[in-house]
Amino acid sequence: MKKKTGESALQWLFAKYLSWVERTVTIRWDEDNHYGDSQIFGFWHEDSFFMNLVLEKLAHRTTPVDVIVTADTRGNYIEDMVKRCGGNALRVPDGYKAFAALKKIVQDSYEKTHSIAVALDGPLGPRHEPKKLAFYLSEHAGEDFVGISLSYSSCIRITRRWDKYVIPLPYTEVTVAVKNYGIVKKNQIPDLPVSALPAASPAPCTEDGGEKVPGILQG
Repeated sequence: MKKKTGESALQWLFAKYLSWVERTVTIRWDEDNHYGDSQIFGFWHEDSFFMNLVLEKLAHRTTPVDVIVTADTRGNYIEDMVKRCGGNALRVPDGYKAFAALKKIVQDSYEKTHSIAVALDGPLGPRHEPKKLAFYLSEHAGEDFVGISLSYSSCIRITRRWDKYVIPLPYTEVTVAVKNYGIVKKNQIPDLPVSALPAASPAPCTEDGGEKVPGILQG
């Protein structure tokens, strides 16, 4: 009972903070993409928190967006935030058990028009090393892969986490770079930017040592 109460309290807290950020943030879009058809959206795990808002806004430009979320207890927090932002969570187990769930996701993609979002280096890294999931879905579903990278004018970066998770601060400016790579095969993964800004640009985020902050596909 206490565990359930604590989980509900954390879900409420993160939802309120996300709402505060949404009311005060300025988003600058840098887009090279044509919306309308189903697409596979890929992003870096560290940007999971703010991606809830990005995907909420993308859903108004394209088909409904389903977000692939880990099936274990970590995913409970994530699914709640995804739903609050108008998305749908697809719970997928880690490891070999994921095969059946992914097979169904690909099959469903033939039967209904929707887009899918996935953390490229999730659920547990290594950081900025894209796994093949997004490109497997792009290849087998015949849908364009769209890479999304973010940069922040002010944020907290949790350096003790493997992904260096980012929590944007209120009243910040977030640049969202969206690039369409077309249909990408899982054995032909392109070089993907890790930030919406040039590599030489300084990182304005404050570093913090904490760890337990949920987001899409938290590791």
